[in-house]
Amino acid sequence: MEFRITSGHASKKPSSLPLFCLGLAFVLLLILSAKGTSANGSGDQASLDKPTTIYLPLAVSYLAQNWVRVGPRLVDIEKFYSVAVCGDHILAGSDLGVHSRRFSSNANAPWVREQPAVTAAPTTVIFHPDDCTIAYSASRGYGVYRGKFPTQGQGGWEWTRVDKDNQLSAARSVAILPTLGGSDSKAIYAAGDFGIKWLSALPTAPQTWQSTNINSQTTSIIADDPSFVVASVWNEGVYSRTSNAVWSPYGTSQPQDKQIYQVVVSGDMGLAGAQTGALFTRGGDWTRINQIGQTAFSVAWGELGWLAGLRKDGVYISIDDGLKWLPLNQGLSGVGADDFQVRDLLVYPPEHGQCIFAATTTGIWQLGNYAAEPQGTQEP
Repeated sequence: MEFRITSGHASKKPSSLPLFCLGLAFVLLLILSAKGTSANGSGDQASLDKPTTIYLPLAVSYLAQNWVRVGPRLVDIEKFYSVAVCGDHILAGSDLGVHSRRFSSNANAPWVREQPAVTAAPTTVIFHPDDCTIAYSASRGYGVYRGKFPTQGQGGWEWTRVDKDNQLSAARSVAILPTLGGSDSKAIYAAGDFGIKWLSALPTAPQTWQSTNINSQTTSIIADDPSFVVASVWNEGVYSRTSNAVWSPYGTSQPQDKQIYQVVVSGDMGLAGAQTGALFTRGGDWTRINQIGQTAFSVAWGELGWLAGLRKDGVYISIDDGLKWLPLNQGLSGVGADDFQVRDLLVYPPEHGQCIFAATTTGIWQLGNYAAEPQGTQEP
């Protein structure tokens, strides 16, 4: 058994002794049960081919922390669909387009609605991986936009549509990835009802995007490691990028529930969030996680463990590579309501404070401390 002791900023004190004891007891349970238990969340007994990693700092501190709302609640928003963080900037995609804040702002400073023309449109947003002043968004019904934050003078984000002739009006998500084939350049991909389309360079003006071999509805593209990317193709399953314009079925089998919202893979393990729950794989077949019985809209992986964002039941976490799952909802408003949804999860590494962001129907939430460090020389 391997125990990973993570680093980062000092954790907050537990909110109560019982919660602290819960986290400690959960760690002891994991240590006692990890050997001989299958890594698929089912609880079946089976031998493990690989050692299990247990993330001890999370068990004794993060399980006892409270989620904190980022900025004031926006009453006109039905739900947030995505969250992106870079340097001092935080962007959130909602049914009313992109909203923005800065971590250096007053805690009560309002969110700024960046795209007032966008209405009733699920929106996802990402940052350029090397530049906190550039972002891209995808809004279903409105296409893909590029955002630019001025490095000098006054003003906020400026947004320009970057697909021609309404080509990407049915876009659902967007991702920036390194191109394959030895080049240092970056490509951009859009996923939506049209499948997956891409450009070999990041656009600054409207362009005609190129097709890939995926032309069925695709809900997400996620890269734990930028060199290895997976996409969730609705009613078909999980695909991985094998060349710049070619995607192939991932693994030896597909999840039983192929209506997948998001999927993330790290090494030989993966987590898929689907219509009927969540599924986990460890170098083989996908197996349903019995502890998760609600729709899993979002999934994530990081130094804190594996995470699933659910309908009604909030956030669930596994700190032992899929063996056991536990709710992580202390302070998260809305959990238990029939209309509550966690639509996106973002895990930040230790150098940024080791924290989690969640986009939900009740707002944007943060668990842990975020260190808003400038990104190179690109932060204004």
